[in-house]
Amino acid sequence: MSLNYKVIGKHIREVRQRNHLSQAMLSELVDKTPSYISYIESGIKSMSLDTFVLIANALGVSPDRLLMEQIISTERCASEEIALLLSDCSTYEMLILLDVIKSLKASLKEHHGRYGKPDNSDFTV
Repeated sequence: MSLNYKVIGKHIREVRQRNHLSQAMLSELVDKTPSYISYIESGIKSMSLDTFVLIANALGVSPDRLLMEQIISTERCASEEIALLLSDCSTYEMLILLDVIKSLKASLKEHHGRYGKPDNSDFTV
């Protein structure tokens, strides 16, 4: 399996933007040029493991968050992604989303019995 650097770069860009960092700001944090950060985010260039860890630390995320589609165990990644999505929500928005998640989970449980087990055996409700 080879790594998809475009997907990794997309995740780096998303987290960087969520953290309100410019490419120039991130480049200073990891001692790289802004153009190199741009190349990484667009998937044009790959990076060393050292640079990857520096970027993950500078963004305050675990490396597996940036490798989400690249690794098999994504449960922790999904939890981090949910936490990031909720991080800028108001209390009202969180309560609405909580209601939606509860309803969705109940629907998944109901349909699980109706339609059998999903293809992914790791999927549990």
